[in-house]
Amino acid sequence: MRLRGKLLLLSLSLLVLPWAGWQLLRVLGEILREGQETALVASAEAVARGLAQRPASLPMAGPGLYAHGLTRVPQLTSGVADWGTAARAHYFGEPGAGFSLLLGVANDSYYLLIDVDDDSPARGDAHWPIAARRDHVRLALHGRQGMVALRLANAQPGALKVAGIDGDSAPLRVSGQWRERDGGYVIGLVLPQGYSLRALSVTVADADDSTAVEGGAVREYGTGPASLQVRQRSAALDGSLAQLLPPATRLRVFDADGWLLAEAGQLASDSGQTSLAPWRRWLYRQLRLGRQEAAADRTADGGVRSLAGEVVTAASGASAVAWRPATAGQHLLQSAAVPLSVAGQLRGVVQLERRSDALLRLTDRAVSGLFGLTLLALLAVLVALVLFAGRLGARIRRLADAAENALDRDGRVRAFPVARARDEIGDLSRSFARLLEEVGTYTGYLRGLSGKLSHELNTPIAIVRTSLENLEAEADPARARVYLERARGGIERMAGLVRAMSEASRIEQAIEAAQAERFDLRALVAECAEAYRPLLAPRSLRLTLPAAPLPFHGAPELIVQALDKLIDNARSFCPDEGWVELRLSQDAGQAVLTVANSGPVLPEQMRGQLFDSLVSVRPHQGAGVHLGFGLHVVRLIAHWHRGQVQADNLPGGKGVAFSLILGGAAPR
Repeated sequence: MRLRGKLLLLSLSLLVLPWAGWQLLRVLGEILREGQETALVASAEAVARGLAQRPASLPMAGPGLYAHGLTRVPQLTSGVADWGTAARAHYFGEPGAGFSLLLGVANDSYYLLIDVDDDSPARGDAHWPIAARRDHVRLALHGRQGMVALRLANAQPGALKVAGIDGDSAPLRVSGQWRERDGGYVIGLVLPQGYSLRALSVTVADADDSTAVEGGAVREYGTGPASLQVRQRSAALDGSLAQLLPPATRLRVFDADGWLLAEAGQLASDSGQTSLAPWRRWLYRQLRLGRQEAAADRTADGGVRSLAGEVVTAASGASAVAWRPATAGQHLLQSAAVPLSVAGQLRGVVQLERRSDALLRLTDRAVSGLFGLTLLALLAVLVALVLFAGRLGARIRRLADAAENALDRDGRVRAFPVARARDEIGDLSRSFARLLEEVGTYTGYLRGLSGKLSHELNTPIAIVRTSLENLEAEADPARARVYLERARGGIERMAGLVRAMSEASRIEQAIEAAQAERFDLRALVAECAEAYRPLLAPRSLRLTLPAAPLPFHGAPELIVQALDKLIDNARSFCPDEGWVELRLSQDAGQAVLTVANSGPVLPEQMRGQLFDSLVSVRPHQGAGVHLGFGLHVVRLIAHWHRGQVQADNLPGGKGVAFSLILGGAAPR
């Protein structure tokens, strides 16, 4: 893959920016949501405290029976089917040996439906003396005038027979019907119009034929020891809610079983509502709100009983909040339910609801802004990366072309273009330029090597040839001896050249095989300096050493050999009245060993070639063979110690200084 494609692929990592922004929106949405939940719960609790100050309008604590508001007067002979879908009966006892109880109100009259399971009929009218040992129902009604006890019993289906609890006349005029069914009987009755019913209790007496004849005990069961509080929609409570109702909300009060007692207010959308597309609402609800919305408000019994989770939770004594779609599904409904307690007793549940599309609107604005900015930034970065990749690729191609054309067909180094840029590619081009400069220098050295060897060998060969030619033509023994000496000298010079080259090869092998150790470089240099003093006489030797020992990891014999070469080189060029300086110091964790001498300076054109083999700048060769192997060996020793060697002229042309910069031998 090309560089441009790689950069484009790498630019896809910018997609983490919208993801991070989305996560931030989720966190901010949670914070906003929690703030709205806290505010709504606080409003519901304030309403609950206000209602607790008016306990007379609240249902009493304890078990209760809900009086359903009937849309029409039920027929007492038709059973529960005539009461409408809103009515739900309460069952008491065990299946097959119990009864269901249903209470309703219509036209300011209470209607009661009692369905008893009884598979052993023993019937009798309520006013019979033996009615207490027959199947009957005892009904206790609590109203404004106090408690009224009634006995309900029929020997035959038809109009309901009602008597007092002792069989005397009924204290309250009640009308109704007794209807037999398979496995039991059904009692439907209506209380006088205007009778204020506050609580009631029902006891069923179940007798069989043997009990009636022999006078045995009658099995009884009922609604329990405590009377059932009658609970129903209260106009007074509706008025109280209207006074405490926050704006644009719906307030409802339920009893502990979720039956509706009062309701006020209507749901209204937030001000400034803007329409959002359904798919955007769905997306925001799925990804923005963080928590899944609750199911729609579950209601039963025609909407008069709530089975919503927050209402059930509040009935257990804890506040709860739920979010769900509104009925139309286009708005978000927020619901908070709190327990309604008076003197520590649970009297009901307060539910406060309102439409809240603020989260969706904020999400839409934030997502729109985030998407636009992210798309703009992504496009800008992509364009910048494409342009940068094109420019970078062009520079790399130019550098590659220059590297391919750096050498001509004859192996000569061409001029390499050096970039001025201060980046990595510029550094690479400058490194290539320096490398090719070194290659060119070394190539020039190799090209001149044959000429140097030819010069060094041709001179003694010519001496030998001419001496032999003269020897053939010379008859005088004395003069012939001179020619023999000249020939012998030429042979010795060639032999010395071969020995010098062999010695250089052996020295290189010895350097590679050297073993490193830990030693005091200061003590080694001081010891060598004392040995060099008589060798340099009459020249003076100046010695500069650090005050403390200088631990060093290297090969001491190689250090001594390098010093020998440098001292011998300094002695060759230093006049008798001159001086030689040996200096040891430490710089940036490296040891610096310098040998300086007074005398002639280095030619500028030779400073870069001094440490190559077969290079010498001596003004006169004399009788000895000087091929420049000494400084070449010094450079090899410096490289073995992970260092370098350099030669510089002293300021003012006073002489020359050779510096060994040593980092220490590499670990093996």
